[in-house]
Amino acid sequence: MQRDIAEVEQRMLNILKRNSRATITEISKSLGISRVTAKKVLNSLVQNGRIRKFTILLDEEEKELAMVQVDQIENIPASLILERFHLIDNSYIIVLYYEDLLKLQDVTIKRIEVARERTAFEGISRLSNIHCDYCGNMIRGQPIIVEHGMDLYYACCPNCEKDLRRRFEVEEQKS
Repeated sequence: MQRDIAEVEQRMLNILKRNSRATITEISKSLGISRVTAKKVLNSLVQNGRIRKFTILLDEEEKELAMVQVDQIENIPASLILERFHLIDNSYIIVLYYEDLLKLQDVTIKRIEVARERTAFEGISRLSNIHCDYCGNMIRGQPIIVEHGMDLYYACCPNCEKDLRRRFEVEEQKS
């Protein structure tokens, strides 16, 4: 039975939405098509821009964010605040989950904006309280990422990166 390609594409998208880690074999069996055809359809979806990127979304990343401008932050529970910016006029912009807006009590809100989309840019680290996996010092700025097997390690400087890699080499030689 010859299927309409648009239907196959849509069904493949639905499978990938439910399980983005589905293999071509699993997808082809589910759709009742060959692996070669499934791979061609997947490539077509990527080339046509219907699939822009493959990514992992954490639950927190799916939540809508609100940016709230307030004069005082003393009455706002710290556990609600994701990010805080102290502005030149001595007011604050705090970032919190939209669903937590109702938890703000006894707070005068100057302005609220809800984010439609959150985009992270390469080279900009929003990590905080990250320590070097070699020396243990707090990393200020962009961490140096060292991959070893399936694990990621963070280094604070090129020297710690070099020593961390050397440590892994010694461990591999011992085993």
